[in-house]
Amino acid sequence: MKYFVDSSYIIALIKEDDSLHDKSLEFLDLLDSNDCYINDLIINEVITVIGNKIDLKTANLAYGLLNSTFNIINGCSIKNFNEKTMIHYNKFSTKLSFTDCSIITCMKSENIKNLISFDNEFKKVNSITLIN
Repeated sequence: MKYFVDSSYIIALIKEDDSLHDKSLEFLDLLDSNDCYINDLIINEVITVIGNKIDLKTANLAYGLLNSTFNIINGCSIKNFNEKTMIHYNKFSTKLSFTDCSIITCMKSENIKNLISFDNEFKKVNSITLIN
């Protein structure tokens, strides 16, 4: 099965003092036994947050983990990626960030239905099965 993985989950998994860290551990089996995807904007968010909240060394380790664990979707490879993402952004009236809306675009492009995320705003997206 295919899963897209949001930065909120990845950050909680890496950051041991995160309030959702223990909950994030519950989904490790899903990562191990399925095809899991992220996009380039998720990498940006994770590295930025981990670098700012923990340190540069951990951010570099996180970068290696992301590259070795996930299938990475390059948004630039999706025709009209930014325009499609803006359609979702406008539809959800900024309740979802542009990066969150890029997840919807990538999931539709790759026919991925399942999303692992701690962002409950994704419950508003009918085409997504939110796992949290």
